[in-house]
Amino acid sequence: MRSHFPMKPIYKKFALASAASFAALLHTSCDNSSSKKEAYSEATFELRSDASDSPQGSRKVWPPATDTVAPNLMTENYLVVLDDSGSMSGRRIAQAKEALKKIARTLPAEHNLGLLFLNRDSELKLGTENRDAFTQLISTTHASGGTPLLASTKRAVLAMTKQASQQKGLGAYHLIIVTDGESSDGSPLGLVASAVLQTAIQVHVVGFHVDDHELNDTRFVDYQTASNTDELIKAFEAVAAETNTFSDPKEFSAH
Repeated sequence: MRSHFPMKPIYKKFALASAASFAALLHTSCDNSSSKKEAYSEATFELRSDASDSPQGSRKVWPPATDTVAPNLMTENYLVVLDDSGSMSGRRIAQAKEALKKIARTLPAEHNLGLLFLNRDSELKLGTENRDAFTQLISTTHASGGTPLLASTKRAVLAMTKQASQQKGLGAYHLIIVTDGESSDGSPLGLVASAVLQTAIQVHVVGFHVDDHELNDTRFVDYQTASNTDELIKAFEAVAAETNTFSDPKEFSAH
């Protein structure tokens, strides 16, 4: 079967640092209006365009070091965060489930796939031999509850960071958020901005049955819209069709 995911190999190389170096990122609440080269003064760490003036010993590099090594350092990672809030009930969740099942069938076997929800504790860790489990978990999904995008995004960034540590920063890291509403636990944009600026994680947001969203910020997010199953599948294919180049190590200065 021809793959629907023709992404070229990714070669993002990052130096390694202390395992604690990235923890502060998950408590960020940065100013949404800041540009990439500005410091986020409200963050629990300070982002700088040039960290050379940081006090010695405060420069950190993502991802943190670990002794665990992934079998394939160049694996591409696709972690889906699916909005399962009450507003997604009925036709919307049915369309999303259908699209995600097709993604599981067509994603090349060598790529890692994972799944998180906004309201369910159940999750599928990133892996290659989990397509049947992915389909089964999607099949049992129902929509109810709020829209805690901030907490779910934190969980997703942690999962990606753990995987990146095992891949020594190599490979590709695509975080794909599918949602139809605004966050109910605070805006996740500050965390998203910090993750994009300081890691190799690329954030893609699909506004499902909505034209605009609080995460529609082109400085940090690849934002698309979809209103049915076919459009959602195309949005996933667009993520996989992106090309990437070498990237410099991501550094930040912790307070």
